[in-house]
Amino acid sequence: MGLSQSTDDNKCIEKMEVVEGSGKGSCSAAKGSTKGVEVDDVQRLLLMVVKMADRHLEIELSHCKSAINFYISAKCIRELLVGFHWLDVSILQVWCTYILRLCIDNSSSEVYGFMDPAMCIHYDDVPSSATKVRNYIQDKLMKEDRVCHLLPLIHGDHWQLIVMCPRDNIVVVFCSLHHGIDKDTKKIVSTAFEVHQFANYGNRKKATWHRPNTRKQHNSNDCGYYVMKNMLDIVSANITGSWMQVFDDPTELIQEDSYDLRLRWAKCFFELYKG
Repeated sequence: MGLSQSTDDNKCIEKMEVVEGSGKGSCSAAKGSTKGVEVDDVQRLLLMVVKMADRHLEIELSHCKSAINFYISAKCIRELLVGFHWLDVSILQVWCTYILRLCIDNSSSEVYGFMDPAMCIHYDDVPSSATKVRNYIQDKLMKEDRVCHLLPLIHGDHWQLIVMCPRDNIVVVFCSLHHGIDKDTKKIVSTAFEVHQFANYGNRKKATWHRPNTRKQHNSNDCGYYVMKNMLDIVSANITGSWMQVFDDPTELIQEDSYDLRLRWAKCFFELYKG
C-alpha cells in the first residue's frame, strides 16, 4: 500500500554508558573501554518497566472523556514491547490517544473521531452489556460530528477495527483474519448507527458494509498490531473513502512495521506519563 512512514522522527535517542571487558577469574568490576550505546524509546521504556512486576502506571488520555484516571499495568507494557503477546485493551486505549494527537498535528482532528475500546466490550450472555455499548456508540456519534469514527473492537479474544462514516452511510470492518464481525456485535453497531442516521439525516436506509482485503495475520497473537497499523494508515494518509480500493493488500506485517508501532506507542507513553 505504500503507507508506511519512517520512524526517524519518532526516535528519542539517549546515551547509555556500558563497560566492555572480561571479569573472568576475578570478582572485581570488569575493566575495559567505555562507549555510548544508542537506546530508543522502546528499549528505554522496557528498562523502566522490567522490574515493576504488575505495578500500574498513571497516564493521561485524551481520546474519550470516559478514559479518565487511567492506569496501565507494567506487565501489559512489557508484553507489547517484547512482542509475541496478545495486546491488552489498555494498549489500544493509549493508541487511540496517540492517533488523536497525530490528527491534531495533521489538522484532521475534526475529520476523525475515536471510540474507547474498553467502553465497547460486550458479553453474549449479559444483555445489559450490549445495551451499554449501543448507547455509548450512539452518544459518541451524536456528540462528535466527524467524517469517520474509528472503533478498535475486541470480541472473543480477537481485535478488529470498525470505521463508521455517517455522511456516507458506510461501515467498514477491518479484520486481519479476513472474517466478518459476529452477528451480535453487528446488531449492536447497526442499531446504534441506524438510530443516529435517522435522527441526524432522516435516513432510514440501512448502511452499506464493506470488508476490505486488508493485511492478513499468520499467527494467533498479532491482531492488535494490525488494528494499530490500519488506524495509523487511515489517519496518516487522510483516508475517508474508497476503502475497498485503498485497502487491497493482504500482505503480512513485517518486523519493521511492528517495531515502528511499538516505537510510536512508547514515545506517546513518555509524553503522557505522570510518574
